[in-house]
Amino acid sequence: MDTSNLRNTYQMLMGFLIENGYKKDSLSQTKKCIRLALEAGTSPEITSYEDLFYLEVIKRGYKPEEGRYKSLRAYMGNVKQFDQKGIYPRGMNHKNGFLRPPSLYDQLNTFFQTAIDYHFEFGGLHGKQKKTVWTEARAAMNFFKHIQDRGAATFHDIENKMVYTFFFNGEKQIRGKDYCSLVKAVLKTAVPLSGESVQKILEMLPAIKWGKKNFQYLKQAESTKIRECLTKEDSGLTHLERSIGWLLYFLGLRGTDITKLKFGNIDWNHDQIHLVQSKTGEPLSVPMNAAIGNELFDYITSERPENATNTIMLSQSRPHGELRRLSGIVSRIFEKSGVRIEGGSKGVRVLRHHLVTYLLSHGIECDVVSSIVGHRSPESIKPYADADIEHLRECSISIAAFPVHNKLFTI
Repeated sequence: MDTSNLRNTYQMLMGFLIENGYKKDSLSQTKKCIRLALEAGTSPEITSYEDLFYLEVIKRGYKPEEGRYKSLRAYMGNVKQFDQKGIYPRGMNHKNGFLRPPSLYDQLNTFFQTAIDYHFEFGGLHGKQKKTVWTEARAAMNFFKHIQDRGAATFHDIENKMVYTFFFNGEKQIRGKDYCSLVKAVLKTAVPLSGESVQKILEMLPAIKWGKKNFQYLKQAESTKIRECLTKEDSGLTHLERSIGWLLYFLGLRGTDITKLKFGNIDWNHDQIHLVQSKTGEPLSVPMNAAIGNELFDYITSERPENATNTIMLSQSRPHGELRRLSGIVSRIFEKSGVRIEGGSKGVRVLRHHLVTYLLSHGIECDVVSSIVGHRSPESIKPYADADIEHLRECSISIAAFPVHNKLFTI
């Protein structure tokens, strides 16, 4: 393996890590991989960083499920990426692609790849968001991979059983109508490519009924506990965690919109937050109450790491890049609040759904609620109505006047 470039440049890599505040363990692990490359990498039997990695794994007896194995893979990948492409690490949570299996797209043959490429080019011509086109393409990649694994190389080779087993495993339905609609969108785009053969596949797609959405939300006692926890300064939550908690609790913002929130989105003079929603591309303006504003101010002025980026929420671990996920923070809020410790849904969506169901239960009009949480269509609010128990009870009809056999139940 040629290590001449690494021998001349590895000090630049180490200097970058030190300047960006990487921890002692990260520096040590990177040095280890550099040393392996410069020493063992010169052996005739080592032709790549992959060979070097597996040689060390065998030597040390690391197992794939062990943290040591995963750590070595990550740091070895960083060194390879720097040596061969001149790319510096972007944080230890960023995947560098080392030993990653081929992507779903790369596992498809040329014919099915062409269909996916065609959808990326023409699937969004009627106003679809890029994210929607990608979601459709991703679903179709899974569908084509399933078909391909069962012997079909083109649309013409696809049989009914191949399509059926993608949605049903012989015992139960494994994919629903929403997924079927995503696949159908890509196939419709591909009609100009393959005409009649695509039309036949569209006819093979099963007629699946819409599944009833069961949205998770907070009960009143749970909501109270979370609010009290976010209010207490000695709850053990950081300013970052409390800021995110209030944004979810009072505004129901999507997780991606919170992580992408920038300084320019906050109007401190008028106590408002203005942003363009990542999911819909639609502008959204929401009020910023004192709880949100004060906590954001405390986070920015006393806790936020120094960073030139314009994004507000930053990772607490070095190097302090943009925050990518909120799941861990939300789980910590639930934990500190003593809510759903024994299990149950406790993600970002639960708090978002809580806001919607709370507003509906207090008589706020559906179109107003939709505008607050940034729904593109007021129709999106309908599934939430099932959680509005009090108003549903008002719509119920008493059966006291109807005879019921006493073996069934007592009124």
